[in-house]
Amino acid sequence: MRSNSGDTCLAAALAGQGLILQPDFIVGADLKHGRLVEVLPQYRAPVLAIHAVYPSRQHLSVKVRRIVDYLAAAFEQPAWNPA
Repeated sequence: MRSNSGDTCLAAALAGQGLILQPDFIVGADLKHGRLVEVLPQYRAPVLAIHAVYPSRQHLSVKVRRIVDYLAAAFEQPAWNPA
């Protein structure tokens, strides 16, 4: 099976249909509650960055600065992957 939907991959794995590689926010709860088991802990997908793109730092509005700061803090340690 091949899918570009994380939810579809998760459903297949929960139904015992094979291995999946999905981000923590999709599979975290199922791993935590024992519905899924990590089988290749040494294998990790490449880390992808998230970028905030805006026209210029010069004359940056307070709203843009606040949302960028908020998102940076929120994604530093996401709720679905507590330390």
